[in-house]
Amino acid sequence: MEISEHFQELRRRLLICIVCFAAIAATAFACFPRLWHFVQIPIFQADTVTIVNLSPAEGVSVSILVSCMAAAFATSPLFLYHAYAFCAPAVQKENRRFFFASYLSACALFFFGAFFAYFCAIPLLFQFLLNYSDVKQLWSQTAYVSFLFRFEILFAVLFQMPVACALWGRSGISDRNFLWKHFRIILFLIVLISALVTPPDLPSLFWMAIPMFLLFLLSAFTYRLAWRKK
Repeated sequence: MEISEHFQELRRRLLICIVCFAAIAATAFACFPRLWHFVQIPIFQADTVTIVNLSPAEGVSVSILVSCMAAAFATSPLFLYHAYAFCAPAVQKENRRFFFASYLSACALFFFGAFFAYFCAIPLLFQFLLNYSDVKQLWSQTAYVSFLFRFEILFAVLFQMPVACALWGRSGISDRNFLWKHFRIILFLIVLISALVTPPDLPSLFWMAIPMFLLFLLSAFTYRLAWRKK
C-alpha cells in the first residue's frame, strides 16, 4: 500500500469517528436536562453546596462542554478500534491476537474506571471536601463540571494500567518479577494516595485502597502473562 493510500484510509477512519462524535454530541445537547441530572449524581446527598451560573453564557457553554464530554466517552471505543485497525497491518501476525485482546481490555477498563470514579471515588472525595468546612458552598457549573471530568479522565486512564503492564511485559524490557520486587513501595503509594483523596476514616480508605490494590494485582498478572524475554 502506498503512502497516499495510507493517508486516504486514515482520513476515512477519522471522518467516521468525527461524524459519530458530532451526532452523539448533538443528541446529548438536545437531551441536556436529563444529562445534567445524571451529572449531578455525585452531589445529590450534599446539602451544603449549590451549583450556580456566574456569567450569562455559562449555562450554554457548560451544555456544550458536557455534551462533548459525553460524546467523547461514548465514542472512545470507536476511536480505539479505528486506531487499532489502522495499525494492525503493520503488526506481526503472531502478535495481532495479543493486540486485539489489548484493545478489548482497554475499552472495558476505560469504562470500568470511569464508572468506579463516578459512583465510588468522586462521591467520597466530595464528601471529604464538603465536610471540611460547615459554610454554605456555591460552585459554578464550569468549576464543578471541570473538576468532575478531570477525575473521570484520571481514573479512566489509571485503569489502563493492566493493559500498559501487558504491553510493557511483552516488550521484555525488564525482568519477569519486576513488579513483585517493588510490591511494598507500590502498596505504600496505593495507601498514601487513597488516604489523600478520601475522608479521614478507615472505611473510606479501604473502599478506595482495595480496588486500587486489586488493579495492581491484575496489572502484575497481565505483566507476567504477557512477558517475553527480549
